[in-house]
Amino acid sequence: MAASNRSRTSDVAREEPVAPSIGIGWAGGALVLTAIVGAAAKVFGVLIAPGMRGIASQRAMDATEIVASTLSYTFAALLVALICGGSFELARARKIGVGSRGSLVAVSGLGVALASPAVVQRLHTAAALALAIVASIIAIIASAATIRVAQTRVVGAVLGMFALSGLLRPIAWEVTAIAGERASMGLYYTGRGLATFAVVMQMLATLLAAAWLGTRSRWRGRVLANGAIVLAFVITYFAARDGSDTPSTLEAVLHGSLSQAAGVRLPYEGLTRIAEFLVPATILLSLVAVAQRAVPPPVLAALALALLSHGAFDVPLHALAVTAAAQWAMLAMVDDRSMWTAMVSARE
Repeated sequence: MAASNRSRTSDVAREEPVAPSIGIGWAGGALVLTAIVGAAAKVFGVLIAPGMRGIASQRAMDATEIVASTLSYTFAALLVALICGGSFELARARKIGVGSRGSLVAVSGLGVALASPAVVQRLHTAAALALAIVASIIAIIASAATIRVAQTRVVGAVLGMFALSGLLRPIAWEVTAIAGERASMGLYYTGRGLATFAVVMQMLATLLAAAWLGTRSRWRGRVLANGAIVLAFVITYFAARDGSDTPSTLEAVLHGSLSQAAGVRLPYEGLTRIAEFLVPATILLSLVAVAQRAVPPPVLAALALALLSHGAFDVPLHALAVTAAAQWAMLAMVDDRSMWTAMVSARE
């Protein structure tokens, strides 16, 4: 009789297999490295190189652009590798619904295909708009899944807000351009309103990420997050300062870079300054994220890559960054180590 019970138990075990646990610890180092390279690429390619044109010597400009290009191509290669690895892991992650992971893998492939031509040429306006829409869909799919789980709730919320910003930003640009062609004030104000809402979403996502990082620990979290916000404010102040004296080279470079990175000009000067402030703030907070130790690397790197995307998905590198962030946030959602770490942190 005992043998019969054991036989029935083994039959049930064979009939109802348990989904294997997902272990993504192998990718922790690659994720952190990608986030660091991405932050360095944005420092040289967004904060320094654009503002040096017409100010620095030709030799300095060439050297800076070589460094920025090298970091950008390295960042792109790492992101594509992470997306390929993430697609493989999602394909065998049975703890995630088939619809969610299947749609994310399929749309991620479409995003990589749309961003690939940017390696050799500038994307056409229609292609950039399509890329922004596809990347926003990827972020929305991941946000809807990860926001329901404790260890990835903040990453999911950040992805969702950046998705709205990434969707509205190119639409605002297109509406503003059409308004200029047709001399329509109604379309012009509509475009600026959409751009304003996009900046508000960027701001809320950045503030949420900063607040969450500040609660991870006293020194690595609170001090570094506050320091990143203060340093971003100082950078924006020097870039926006309008004094009677001739501005220094640093001020001129920062002013030229941040004014280009802010995008569509907003109806209020204060919002324009906020848009400029968010550029260095997201870069610095991404470095703060990867510096944490109390949270598993996949969660931190997903947050860092989401911050580096800046909610501007019409830029190919940003679209690839948010795609990688979305994939690995979903994998971190079902990672056993991430789950237990979140439970221990909550209990403490």
